[in-house]
Amino acid sequence: MRMPVRFSTLAAFPAAALLICGLSGCEKKEETALLPKPEIRYEVPEWYRDAKFGIFIHYGVYSVPAFGDEWYGHWMYIPNTSSYGNSDIYTHHLETYGGAKKMGYKDFIPDFLAGIKKWSAGGGAAQWAELFSAAGAKYVVPVGIHHDSFALYDSDVQKTYNSVAGAGVDYLAELRREVTARDMKFGVSNHFAENDWFFDEEAGKDTDLTDPAYAELYGVGGGKTREHVEKWFAISTEIIEKYRPDLIYYDFDLGNDAFNTYEDANRYLMLTNYYAAAGNREGCEGVVCNYKFDAFTQQEAVLDKEREALGEIQPIPWQSDTSVGAKSWGYVTDEVYRTGEEFIGALIDVVSKNGNLLLNVGPMADGTIPPESRKIMETIGAWLGTYGDAIYATRPWTVCGEGDAQNTGDSYVYTGRDLRFTKSKDGDRLYVSALGAPENGRLAVKTLNRRRWSAETVESICLLDGENRIPLTWTQTEDALEITLPDGINGACAAEITFRDGGIPPLASPASDLIAADGETAFRLDFFGEEAYLLAEADGDGALAFFADDPAGEPFCKLSVPSGEGRIVGAKVTPLRGAHTVFVSAEGNAALSRFTFCKTKSATDKLEAEAFDLSRGSVRAEPCSDGGENLGYVAGGDLVCYAGVDFGGGCTKLSVRLAGSGQTCRVRLDAPDGEILCEPGEDTGGWTTYRTCEYEIPAVSGVHTLYITYDTGWSDLNIDWFAFS
Repeated sequence: MRMPVRFSTLAAFPAAALLICGLSGCEKKEETALLPKPEIRYEVPEWYRDAKFGIFIHYGVYSVPAFGDEWYGHWMYIPNTSSYGNSDIYTHHLETYGGAKKMGYKDFIPDFLAGIKKWSAGGGAAQWAELFSAAGAKYVVPVGIHHDSFALYDSDVQKTYNSVAGAGVDYLAELRREVTARDMKFGVSNHFAENDWFFDEEAGKDTDLTDPAYAELYGVGGGKTREHVEKWFAISTEIIEKYRPDLIYYDFDLGNDAFNTYEDANRYLMLTNYYAAAGNREGCEGVVCNYKFDAFTQQEAVLDKEREALGEIQPIPWQSDTSVGAKSWGYVTDEVYRTGEEFIGALIDVVSKNGNLLLNVGPMADGTIPPESRKIMETIGAWLGTYGDAIYATRPWTVCGEGDAQNTGDSYVYTGRDLRFTKSKDGDRLYVSALGAPENGRLAVKTLNRRRWSAETVESICLLDGENRIPLTWTQTEDALEITLPDGINGACAAEITFRDGGIPPLASPASDLIAADGETAFRLDFFGEEAYLLAEADGDGALAFFADDPAGEPFCKLSVPSGEGRIVGAKVTPLRGAHTVFVSAEGNAALSRFTFCKTKSATDKLEAEAFDLSRGSVRAEPCSDGGENLGYVAGGDLVCYAGVDFGGGCTKLSVRLAGSGQTCRVRLDAPDGEILCEPGEDTGGWTTYRTCEYEIPAVSGVHTLYITYDTGWSDLNIDWFAFS
């Protein structure tokens, strides 16, 4: 876990032959150019979309010192450093064990082997699986090999440093048997991609790190060499072949160019092999590959956000992963545990945005689940036993929710005013969940007020109670749908709304909201009555026609969608006022993902960068050291879009308030790959040191859609505002 470095730009790789190549049969020629990208058609399996909640497990050699965090083996060799858990591991190791020259990381292995033997002999796998099932988890993802290169399975690559060779325990096999026996899916996390730098040879000179006898554990060093990439590929291959995981999880370093350089060992060959093996496996319901940043795209695998969540409904399923403790992913004795109530709120929030929550636990060295972790899982399990119908097998509604809590980071603070929406897969039921304890014994659902939503077809509103339902009284006003709850509701809860005609009435969302289509063709929108610009993201090729109130009438806008995935198109539309039902009709192969109606903006006004109309990737608003908010958290392939930007009679200059270390972005016109007006980016002295920079641009006039694209890797470039003149 974690991300200590920023990455370079990626390309990718063509349809690989579906042949799994190990170390022994690969030709050793040295390729250096990036491979072209393959055509991968991937659909997220239904089981994963329905599952919503999984358990992550970080159990390994680092569980023995149990101090700082799971990167103990990294920090113990490096003086004057602070770990991710804000602990001085180097000094701790010196004072406790005499330092790395006396006791290396390898010397913790015997105690870990004794612990995992005890875990196995005591039926640890069954005990864990029972606990995870009771917690309401639908899939379980143990770490098979972490950055420390110790394999917790029967490895033909790590021949010496694996749990079978050392203790006779096939950790993955035992867990897989018990997890699948309880109808949960089984995954494996592979973190070996970071091994080449995890053990710092320079800092560890004159210690066991530089002893050739331990090279298998401590790695070959020297960066992402062919040898390192081949070893990663061989480890990936044996995990896929031996343990047939329903899900594989890769940490951040997989996005490095080296993993897309060698034809016989690269991330795309791994992915196509994994998908092909699953397709040939009898009874397989589809598989998932979790990735970070830009290792893949959301059309190829499932995006994972570590210790953060996305701020809006996503058209493609994604995942947020976090840990029960704030300091570490592995077990540490001074962990700062959160509460089960916090994670219940996080789960509700993530699911409302089309995501899954993967919650990590760190067992002790002997396999004991800490009591604090157990309590958290028991709390979540009890809540899901009561309110799980609002979570499992649901889909996002038109909007994700209301209230002040945004939950885009890893701090979960809610009130009863923070509400989230989900709907049943068949679209017959709408769920309203409160992330915290409701105030005054009621849910005041402002989104479902009389102006925006009709309650005429509501059949019943009930409080969920496992398989039972508790009828509730309610009334709808101009301001809210007021739902009265029974006494004693002192935490998160969920209500179910059913309808006489079997369908959820459309919500008149503000037309300026970003609306996820999710297969729907009718949308109730509240228009602002001014000149507007329709912006849509869709797959092509074909066209999309938009109608107001009458799907058989004349469209008020028709958009041509070029061939390809994730196309962004737009056009000016005739002003509409008040609430209307907008019908969308697709022609050809066009498929609408999301859309919004934007007010026209003057290019010569100061445009706040974080006030974009549409985004793609990890880019988002964050607090700005210059005041207000800025656009940050950007990675290669990200973009933001501003629709309806009016340049008037012509502009030839762009002023940008930015901060960074020399990285650049591209300002484009009318398409993500459209004309480049300029490439803002300066070394201002760091990502919090702002400077106003000016750039000459080709003359632009009239109304356009403006894009800022990030074509390089992870970037320190932050933008506060921009204006044309």
